[in-house]
Amino acid sequence: MFGASRLVRFLHTADWQIGKPYGRVVDPDHRARLKQARIAVIQRLAALVQQQQLDFVVVAGDLFDSPAPARSEVAQALSAIGQIPAPVLVTPGNHDHGGPGSLWHQGWFQELSADVAPNLQVLLERQPVVVAGAVVLPCPLLRQADVEDPLSWLQQLKAADLPEGPRIVLAHGSVQSFAALDSLEASSNQLSLEQLPQGLCDYIALGDWHGLKQVAANAWYSGCPEQDRFPRSSDYASSQVLVVEVERGGSPAVSVKSTGALHWHHLSMRLQGDADLDLLERQVQQRLGQRSGEDLLLLELDGQLSLTGAARLEAWLASLSSRLLRLKQRQRVRTLPGDAELAPLLERPGDPLFARVVSSLKEKSLSQDDVEQSRLAVLALRELQLLASQES
Repeated sequence: MFGASRLVRFLHTADWQIGKPYGRVVDPDHRARLKQARIAVIQRLAALVQQQQLDFVVVAGDLFDSPAPARSEVAQALSAIGQIPAPVLVTPGNHDHGGPGSLWHQGWFQELSADVAPNLQVLLERQPVVVAGAVVLPCPLLRQADVEDPLSWLQQLKAADLPEGPRIVLAHGSVQSFAALDSLEASSNQLSLEQLPQGLCDYIALGDWHGLKQVAANAWYSGCPEQDRFPRSSDYASSQVLVVEVERGGSPAVSVKSTGALHWHHLSMRLQGDADLDLLERQVQQRLGQRSGEDLLLLELDGQLSLTGAARLEAWLASLSSRLLRLKQRQRVRTLPGDAELAPLLERPGDPLFARVVSSLKEKSLSQDDVEQSRLAVLALRELQLLASQES
């Protein structure tokens, strides 16, 4: 039987990944836009905390993308955190672990934090912390990969020895019943929720999986507040935080709040012919709307097109790319020259050599034994088709 305790309302977030390099984004301006978005979302979190009148914020690991981020990015993050009108409790994750020499131990970080973000509490020790009537039980990662369960210290706790108030576990890692595929250390930092003492905690705030996921009645991954990768499945959800209401011995009430500004898309399509290009363009347009410079698209295409269709696809992709922060392509589209489009090249009575070259290239373009030869033959046919159109 639990005594009366105060209902607390707090924000659960994780995996801000400040300083993520986005090395596969070629355009430096686009990289800068993506990195800045990870700072800008903190301002929206501050507004949400103010609007909802929340008691505090917990960040379940990986606030930064590395244990030694650039000072300029740290300063921007701390300035934004300082604008959140509530205590912000952070535990280190695998990317920004709390081992010796990491950011959290640096004198300059501690001084800067005290100056611009006095509301920030970095939880480097495995001991209860009382905040706004709640008891936070942090499970910091002190190295990037640990074979020991970060929750193991909680198994020694006795609920009766803890202060009054709802108990909130703060941890970063992979729940064993749900392998967090985003983690680089799939076999380490494993969390065994079922080993926690019965009735010890009221809510478990998790980080490491970058999508939204409920893994137990009182345990959630919040995902990133600003999405940072292409969705891996149709039900993958990111770009949100969780507003949690809980009291001691009660079931938590969890509300999902969207916070992202950028849009990540994954579209797969098989092109059965040139006519399917209209459908492809419509589906992409439905996703982008009128936006420009706010979207990233993973486009997976296979199937076949004519020479004309392939040229149209190439031109459309070039135009589309100018609207996107990133266009990632996985293409397995074969170009199969049609008889009708090759007829003007083959029917040249005054230039039999030209016709023989086209006939040879057509045969090579259809080869499935030598992919590179087929590709080069298609390119040559497209050039000859362009040349012939200019002559006429």
